[in-house]
Amino acid sequence: MEQNANALPKVTLGQYKGLEFTRRVRPVSEKAVELEAANLTRTHAPFAPVEKSAARGMRVTLDFEGFMDGAPIPESKMENVTVVLGTGQLMPAAEDAVYGHKAGESFRFDFTYPAEFRVPELSGKTAQFAITLHTVEQKQPVPLDDAFAKTLGFDTVDALKESIREKKRRSHEANADRIAGAALLGMAGANLTAELDNAILDQNADHDMNALRERLRRSKMTMELYCKAGQTTPDEVRAAFRRDAERKMRSILAVQAIAKAEQITVSNAEVDAEYVRLSKLHDTPEAEIRNVLSRDAVASAVTTQKVQRFLIDHANITSVVEKE
Repeated sequence: MEQNANALPKVTLGQYKGLEFTRRVRPVSEKAVELEAANLTRTHAPFAPVEKSAARGMRVTLDFEGFMDGAPIPESKMENVTVVLGTGQLMPAAEDAVYGHKAGESFRFDFTYPAEFRVPELSGKTAQFAITLHTVEQKQPVPLDDAFAKTLGFDTVDALKESIREKKRRSHEANADRIAGAALLGMAGANLTAELDNAILDQNADHDMNALRERLRRSKMTMELYCKAGQTTPDEVRAAFRRDAERKMRSILAVQAIAKAEQITVSNAEVDAEYVRLSKLHDTPEAEIRNVLSRDAVASAVTTQKVQRFLIDHANITSVVEKE
């Protein structure tokens, strides 16, 4: 939602405490626990040498060197490199060449560098690469037993499964809270009074409509077919975007108004902690997260989280565990 904070309208809050909501929690099925436990045996299965030909998912150890017109290419030589095939650790051409070979084999393949390669003297030229395959290893299945559980720090398989069960339960509870928080914020937004700028709402609806048309164009699908499949019309689609734009704007206004009314603030330490959390969640260096997300954007997101938590804590919540 593109809106200048200084241009936000004056807001009069309606009811935002004591809102009624049924919070639904997914159950943790034993099938899901068993599948997760079985997946752990695959993930942590040890590699062991095999006499099979190298294939995706296998681990290989190899020597690798490139040659141009018979002379070694500087800095191209690697020895005793261990990689898991299919994970992108080798350049695609080298990985394709490894497939089908067994431990102890030596072989060569040609590779033509791109015309605009970063090393000008190699651009557009064809080199020969030599590979010696020392080992080919494949993961060996391990039984789901107490011995395996101990390798993961648990005394028994039952203890391992209980840990999985509890982790899933916490995840389902957190997801139920996210849904409840968003729904309660939507209700608080619907209850507030404000003179919304219709021009901005129309602008956002048109933006979403144009984005949809572009996605359909790239998919070689027409708006007519899209609407026919959804049993709707272009006018109804735009009206839905318009309603969504108003809902988003009301949620933004509700967050700001409730935070002010309840003195909900976000400290610099909380913003820094959120950067760390996002870095771990997306497995991305924190510096990259900071380059993409401004402190104001992160502070706004944390404020929204805290307001949603406040609404949950002050709502009349009925929690229901759904049937499997």
